[in-house]
Amino acid sequence: MLATQPTETDELAFLAGGGELGCLVATFDWAATSIGSISTWPQSLKTSVSLILRSQVPIVMLWGEDGVMIYNDAYSVFAGGRHPQLLGSKVREGWPEVADFNDNVMKVCLAGGTLAYRDQELTLNRSGRPEQVWMNLDYSPVLDERGQPAGVIAIVVETTTKVAAERWQKSERDRQRQMFEQAPGFMAMMSGPHHVFELTNAAYMQLVGHRDVIGMPVREALPEVAGQGFFELLDQVFTSGEAFVGYALKAELQRTPGAPKEERFIDLIYQPVRNPVGDIIGIFAQGVDVTDRLIAEQALRQSEAQFRTFAEAMPNHVWTASPQGLLDWFNPRVYEYSGTAPGELDGQAWAGIVHPDDIDSAARKWTEALSSGVFYETEFRLRRHDGAYRWHIARAVPIPDANGSIVQWIGTNTDIDDQKQVAQALHESERRLQLSQNAAGIAALELDIATGIVVGSEGFWDLWGLTPRDSVHISVLENIVLPEDRNVRSTDETRRQGSAVPNVEYRIRRPDNGELRWLSRHIDFVHDETGKPLKMFGVMQDITDRREAQARQELLTHELEHRIKNILAMVAAIASQTLRNTDIATASATFNERLRALANAHDILNKTRWTSASMRQVIENTIAAFPVAQISISGPALPINPKMALTLALAVNELGTNALKYGALSTPDGAVTIEWSLEPSADGASLLIWRWRESGGPPVTPPTRKGFGRFLIERVFGTDFGGSVRIDYKTEGVECVLTAPQPQLPTSRY
Repeated sequence: MLATQPTETDELAFLAGGGELGCLVATFDWAATSIGSISTWPQSLKTSVSLILRSQVPIVMLWGEDGVMIYNDAYSVFAGGRHPQLLGSKVREGWPEVADFNDNVMKVCLAGGTLAYRDQELTLNRSGRPEQVWMNLDYSPVLDERGQPAGVIAIVVETTTKVAAERWQKSERDRQRQMFEQAPGFMAMMSGPHHVFELTNAAYMQLVGHRDVIGMPVREALPEVAGQGFFELLDQVFTSGEAFVGYALKAELQRTPGAPKEERFIDLIYQPVRNPVGDIIGIFAQGVDVTDRLIAEQALRQSEAQFRTFAEAMPNHVWTASPQGLLDWFNPRVYEYSGTAPGELDGQAWAGIVHPDDIDSAARKWTEALSSGVFYETEFRLRRHDGAYRWHIARAVPIPDANGSIVQWIGTNTDIDDQKQVAQALHESERRLQLSQNAAGIAALELDIATGIVVGSEGFWDLWGLTPRDSVHISVLENIVLPEDRNVRSTDETRRQGSAVPNVEYRIRRPDNGELRWLSRHIDFVHDETGKPLKMFGVMQDITDRREAQARQELLTHELEHRIKNILAMVAAIASQTLRNTDIATASATFNERLRALANAHDILNKTRWTSASMRQVIENTIAAFPVAQISISGPALPINPKMALTLALAVNELGTNALKYGALSTPDGAVTIEWSLEPSADGASLLIWRWRESGGPPVTPPTRKGFGRFLIERVFGTDFGGSVRIDYKTEGVECVLTAPQPQLPTSRY
């Protein structure tokens, strides 16, 4: 509300009586817009604003080139959540979702034109979400003092509710028309005493042969019906005003021009139609063509008679039941088998001849079939008249009517006791065979050569590293075989020719865990009468353990021969070099020390089955005979092969013996450092740097001659590690350095 009531001299007087929007206009900062403060407004703008504020119709004025928006209270209701932000905003910015539409309005009206829209559909965002609205819109230019368009007045009347109602009414009429047209029964509307056709649906047109009867009297449209009483019934209903209802009425219709009359049966209602004052103005005809139903009922009666005749002659048990599941008829075979009299098994009494252990299962499945209306099948034992129980398979099907409702169940009981006994014996035999195969680690396979489908026994899939399944294509198995062994297995060609090698062994890579396994396969073929192979049968066995055992045995034999030769050669060399140019006592002690170092290395290798040894463990075992407190060891964990281990033990023993006699270990203050590391080389590989360093002992003088120990260290030690050895006789202590590639263990064959 304005703070004070405007007076005639007040510049806001034109806003008096303008409601809530009048107050908002008076307090709005118009100077921030393109139209300026109210004090600068032209009289044409004030007059226009005064008019729209007092109107009860939603009106908005778009002033100037920017289309600055000024509107009344009624328009604020239309604006919804956009109010009051729309006041003073540019129309393009105020309604961005319809900016193009408003651009056209401004262009036309500022050029002096007018626009009018009826039920114009727009999508507006008035409450935070897009909504479809329909409106009547009228746009006119507002002239300034010079008579030029300065703005646009828009009268906005929302018609969304009206449009929605009209559309609903139209859709409802369309729906009713569709219901009338698609009704399964025939319908027709006839007017006047001559019964002129005004409306028919598709079912009626089908009944009369799709003739064009609209606008024609019934006697003219359907001349073949004359004399059948239908015209007279129409006259009677029109005259008396009483409806007629008839069932299964026979009508002879000429459904195709020139064709003979066709006999149809119909259920029919003639209903009089009255005007508002109660006068009869027409007749509404409705009915159903029941010809097919009557024919079906007649056929059903005939079928029922045929069924009874057929069922009574059948050797199987035959029975029927009501929709509720109560048995109501049995053929003579049931009474002959059970020794009961007719009627004694009716209802639920049939359970009396079912084995007590089977009755619960049979009754549960029968209840499930009744509730779901599906095929019933179960197996149970029935008591024979002599008291013996025999296995039967019971099957029943529901018989529905035209509407899908079940009207009856028809079932049979077939004696399968002999088959059950044979099947049980076969199952037990197959199980014994399967257990025998499993115990022997054997799996069976059957391949259909034409399709390539393989069926396997219980253990077949695990043999190949596959999950259990019914079958698989042979290509799946072929892809598991190692590429280098694929020329060993069978191929499409050798299978078609029946020339595949009967007994082969090849390797596979199991897809489940990546293991490499050896398989043994033995096959034979089944041929047709022309000799063409039809199926390939075979057995398979995992022989990986056997193959590895053979390989280990061969390797062990080879390694034993090789190691014995090496040991004998090494002992001979040690003996020869030790005993040369020395007295027997010294030679004996030196020889024993060297054999001890060799034996320690052998002990370590025996623990790993001569596969590898730890460099640290070899060194620690070898220096155990020396002053261990004066020796320090450091280096990473590093496995070495047997040859390296023996040479390292001898080299450490020689260096230790020399240090004990002449070097750092000959005095209590002396020390020995043994260290090794892996360092990168120029080619990117790793180098082993192994170093023996003495300190704190007597001054060192280089030896005058080269003995076996020095030869062993410089030549044999370096050669066996694939590198070189350097010995420096520094005054402060001997230093021995081995430089070699990082030791690599031999890869396994398995």
